[in-house]
Amino acid sequence: MRREKPGMTLRDDIVRAGLRLLRSSGRYCDQLLRGPEPPTATLERLLAHAARSVPYYRERLSLDGDLLAQFKRLPPLTKDQIRVHFEDLKSEDLGRRRWVTNSSGGSTGRPITLVQDRDAYDWRRATVHYYFRRFLDADDVMDPKVVLWGSERDIFRQRDPKRRLYDWATRTTFLNSFRMSDARMADYVAAIDAARPAYVQGYAGSLYELARFATAKGLGIRPPRFVQSAAEALRPHMREVVERAFGCRAYDFYGSREVGPIAGEASDGKLYVFDFHNHVEIVDARGEPVPPGGEGRVLVTTLHTYSMPLLRYDIGDTAVRSRQPGALFELPTLDRVTGRVTDHFVTATGELVHGEYLTHLFYFQDWLKEFQVLQTEVDRVEIWFVPVPGTALRAPARAALEAKIRLVLGERCRIAWRPVDEVPRTPQGKLLYTRSLVSRKPEWDRA
Repeated sequence: MRREKPGMTLRDDIVRAGLRLLRSSGRYCDQLLRGPEPPTATLERLLAHAARSVPYYRERLSLDGDLLAQFKRLPPLTKDQIRVHFEDLKSEDLGRRRWVTNSSGGSTGRPITLVQDRDAYDWRRATVHYYFRRFLDADDVMDPKVVLWGSERDIFRQRDPKRRLYDWATRTTFLNSFRMSDARMADYVAAIDAARPAYVQGYAGSLYELARFATAKGLGIRPPRFVQSAAEALRPHMREVVERAFGCRAYDFYGSREVGPIAGEASDGKLYVFDFHNHVEIVDARGEPVPPGGEGRVLVTTLHTYSMPLLRYDIGDTAVRSRQPGALFELPTLDRVTGRVTDHFVTATGELVHGEYLTHLFYFQDWLKEFQVLQTEVDRVEIWFVPVPGTALRAPARAALEAKIRLVLGERCRIAWRPVDEVPRTPQGKLLYTRSLVSRKPEWDRA
C-alpha cells in the first residue's frame, strides 16, 4: 500500500482509504470549503419538491405561488403532528431514494421516528468536518481525540470489533459517561493524559462533572488544544469550571440526532448557524421571528432531506438571536442556546421561569454532589440530590433554597427533597439539572 506522505502509518492508510469511500460527504465538504450555494436556492428547491411530491405539504404549498412567502406562513411542525401525519409526510418518490429510518433522542419524552435520505448523512459528516477545519483548525477524523459520551447502547461499544477498529483507526479514545463513579473518573483523567489528545469532546454535563471531580481531587489534566461540548447547553458556570480544569478553551456545538449539526461556536464566542445544512428560525409563541437579542423557540428546516422533509420543525429548544452579526464568517449567528423547552418551569400564572435560575441556586453547595430539580405539577417541585459522603443537607441551607425557589414559583409551591445514590440519567446518559413535566404550549400547538 503506497504511503501518501513520509512517515504515514498503516492507521493513516486505513483512514484515508475509508475517506475515499465516502465520496459524497467528501464532495460536499469540498463544496463547503469552496463556498456553498446560496441557502435560499437550496430552500426553494426543497419547497418545490415538498409541494409537488409530499402529500402533507401539497395541501399547504402551491407551486403557482411564491414558495418562500408561503413557507413563512406555514405553522411549525410539532412532534405530535409527525406522529399523526407520518405517512403523508413521506415523499411519494420514496421508493426511488436511498433512505434510512432515524429517531429523535427522546431525552425529554417519547422519541419520534423519521425517514431521512442517506445523502443527508453525507451532508452531516461534511458539515462537521467543515466546522473542525474552518472554525477550529483541526481534523475531526485524523487528529487524536478523547470522546466522553454515553448511552445505554454505548456500554457495548467496545465489544463491537468494527467499532473498536474505527476508534483505533481514527485515534479515538472512547470513555463512556453513562456511569461516572469517582473511581471511573480518576481512570478517565489518567486516560486523557495517556492519550495526549488534540481535543476532548463530550456531553456538556459529563465534561462538567469530570472537571469538578478533577478540581476537587487536585488532579491535573494534560491540556488538549480545546474542548468541544455537545448534546447539551454549556452554561456559563459550567464553561468556567471546564476551561479551568482542562486548561484550554471550550467550544460549544449545537445539533440533534434528528436534524444533525445546527450551529458551532467560533473564537468570538458566537454560535454560527450552518445555514447551508439547516434553515434555522427563532420564533415567539405565535411562530413569528423574535427581534435581535430576543429569546424564542428554535425551528429547523432540514435542507437535504427529501424523503421526509421537515419544514419549520419545532425541535424543542430555545435560543437567543444575536443582536449583531458575527465578524468571522458570513453565516447567521446565535448568542446562545438557552436549553430545552423542558428546562423552563411554568408558574401558576402561566409565566415561564428559566431552569438556569434554579441551577444557579445549587452552585457552590459544599454538601451537594449532584442534583436535579423536577417540576411535577405547577405547584410542586421535587429535588433529587446526592449528598457528598460525610455531609448532610442542613436546615438553614434547605430553608434558604426553598425560599428562593418559592420566590419565582409562588409561595404555595410544595417542595419535596429526594436523597438518592444517583440521580437518574436519560437513556442517552445525560444528567438533566432541571426538568419540567408541566407544559405551556405555544399558540400553534394548542388544541
